[in-house]
Order: sequence, then structure tokens, then C-alpha cells
Amino acid sequence: MNFLTDNTKKLYFKFLSASVFSALVVSVYAFVDTIAVGQSAGPLGTAAMAVITPLYGIFSFFSILCGIGGSVQMSKAKAEGNEEKGNAYFTSAVIIMSVITTIFWILLFLFHNQIFRFLGANAELMPNVMAYAKWLMMFFPLFVTPAFLSAFIRNDGAPNLVMTAVILGGCANIFGDWFFVFPLGMGMEGAAIATVIGIIVQLAVMCTHFFSRKCRLKLVKPFVLFKGIGNLVKVGFGSGIIELGTVMIAVLMNNQIMKYGTTTELAVYGVIVTIFQLFSCIFSGVGQTIQPLVSSNYGAGNYERNKHFLRMSMVTVVLFGVLFTAIGELLPVQITKLFIDATPEVIQAAPTIFRLFFLLFIPSGISVLSIYYLQSTMQHKMAMVISVLKGIVLSGLLILILPIFFDINGVWIAMPCSEVLVAIISMHFIRQQEL
Repeated sequence: MNFLTDNTKKLYFKFLSASVFSALVVSVYAFVDTIAVGQSAGPLGTAAMAVITPLYGIFSFFSILCGIGGSVQMSKAKAEGNEEKGNAYFTSAVIIMSVITTIFWILLFLFHNQIFRFLGANAELMPNVMAYAKWLMMFFPLFVTPAFLSAFIRNDGAPNLVMTAVILGGCANIFGDWFFVFPLGMGMEGAAIATVIGIIVQLAVMCTHFFSRKCRLKLVKPFVLFKGIGNLVKVGFGSGIIELGTVMIAVLMNNQIMKYGTTTELAVYGVIVTIFQLFSCIFSGVGQTIQPLVSSNYGAGNYERNKHFLRMSMVTVVLFGVLFTAIGELLPVQITKLFIDATPEVIQAAPTIFRLFFLLFIPSGISVLSIYYLQSTMQHKMAMVISVLKGIVLSGLLILILPIFFDINGVWIAMPCSEVLVAIISMHFIRQQEL
């Protein structure tokens, strides 16, 4: 396939199916884990998963920071005809990824109790949290690596291999969740083991790309190591800040829920945050669809082709947003029962929480896509502004302020209000760039 000359619609849908499906299956890991935990450990188990979920945001932050940042720079360099420079960016990304992962792994082992209490765990939840989290701690590098590699493998022209790896890993995880949690009765620990096995399978399949004749990814001596790392971090931080912001917002949400509500509300939020991850990954999958296409065409000066990719992807995220919102508005109780062996208190709380929170999905996809597009066209400052507003500033302020006036309902409407404001700003930046 040729990113610069092939039909834009065919390229887009070829990458869309692979990227979105991969994102969907990756999210199924947490999705199925939460169902298994909720059905075996009840609301306390689901509440514990709400505490653990921010760790996945940290995994994604490291992967996107180094993976997306490095792969965008690599694609641009190779589109300009500089293969060696492209591989230098790949090498720089591997180095910085290894250093960051090692540092955080050590910190997680040394200070895990303090970290989980900061994330919202109390004495009641901590045993369930540690039953699951100890496996994430032991295998932390494995959780970061697949998403990092997938960014480069997709840009190296093998999106279907990434999709295959994610499917096989997801199948292993789903089977493991059933086998370890129910027949073996291992509860939360069994769900964590299943996730580790799924990640190992996914990583093993991806690594076959490096033995393929089509592989152009090579470790080489970086031209200017620190400059190369600085460039890729500058690009990747815009997308990565969303994931980092997700961690910060999860901490705020967990603590505000426990301040204005109860463990019952936190259990429902544990369900919602898993679904939120699933749908947000699909939005990111649309962004990852256009990232190699837009960055390559931008490097080659094919700006009209990029407008086609932007229009198609924008329609896609809006349609997805409408669908996701409708699911939450129409089926709150049914979804809750799917995830939790629910008490009457949980069933009573779920409809209001779902119907307020799920309003965020219509505008959310617009801002996610805008960040990927602006990064791929080297508009790093615009992408950074959107990321910081979306991931930290507006959402954080509203989560803190609105409950003062609307009590617990203020927690649920904070994110939808933030997403509407960020979507408006995102569209303004996109129009500015096209003028």
C-alpha cells in the first residue's frame, strides 16, 4: 500500500477496521476483568477495580508518549526519504521507553500502598485492590510494551498483524477470566493472571514482525540522542497527557465520590469507568487510523488528501459518540447487572449516574481526534493546549467545583460539561489551521 497515492477512502477504511478493532479488543481486557470481578466479588470488587483503573492510564501514558511520539517522527522522516533518520527515532523511542518504565516500576514496588491510597483505596478496599494489583506490579513492563510496539508496527505497514495480536491476546484473556475466576475460584487474583497471560500472547505475536522480510524497523545509532528524544516527547506528550490526565481525573473522581456519595456510587462508577475506557479507546483507534496517513502525507506536502482523512474521521467519531450516548441513556440497569452481582442500592443508583455521565461521549470523540490530527500535522502547541484542557484543567476544576452546588450529581455532570467546552475549542483550532 502507498500512503501517498492510494485512494484515500480505501486507505482510511483499511486502517480504521484494524485500528478500531485492535483498540476494542485491548479494552476488552479491562471490560471482561471487571465483569468477572463484579460477578465474583460483588460491588466491593468493582469498587476496587475503580481504584486500579488509573494504573492502566499510566501504562497508556508511557506507551503513547514514546510510541506515538516516535512513530509520528519516524513516519515523517521516512516520507521525506530518510530511512536512517526514521530508524533513529525508533531507537530513541526504545531507549526512553526503557528508562521511564524501569524508574516507575521501582517506584511502584517501593510505594504501592501509598499510591493505592492516593488513588482512592481505603482499608475496606485495600485487600481486593492488592489481590489484583500485585500481578500488575510484577509484570509492569509487559503491560506497557504492546501498545508501544503497535504504534511502530502500524506505521511500518503491518496493521493487520497488530489486529491479530490483539485478537489472540484478548481471546486468551477472556478464556483465562472464565477459567481462573469461576472454575478455579481465584476471584480478583484470577482475573489479574488472565490479563497477564493475554498480554504475553499479544506481545509474542507482535514480535514476529521483527522476523518478517517486510520489517523496516531497525535499531541504529541515533544521530543526536537527546534531541531525538526531545522531539518525540514533544509530539507524544500531547496525546499522552490525555492518559495522564485520566489518571488525575480518576483520583479526583474516586475521592469526590467517597466525599459526596458512598461505596455504592463508587461501585457503579467502577462499571462506568470500564465502559468509558472501552469507548475512549475506540475514539483513540480512529485517531490512530489517520495518524500514519496524515503524518506521511503532511511530510510529502499532500495537504488536500489530509482534509479528506479529517472529514471521514470526524464523521466516524460523531456517529460513534451518538451510539455510545444512546447505550447509556437506554440501558443503565441492564449494563449494571451485566457487570455486578448488584444489590438493590446499586440498581437504584445506576440510572441517574449513567444518564448524566454518558452525555460526554458525543463531544469527546471530536477532541480526541483533533489531538491526533494536529500532532500528525506538527501543530504541537495546539494539540498540547487541547490535551491539557481536556485531561486536567477544565475537567479537574469542574469536578471540584460543581459538587459544591449540585452535590453528588455535580460529580457526574462535570465531565460532560468539560467535554463540550473542549470540543468547541478543538474545532476552532482545526479551522484555524485550515485557513
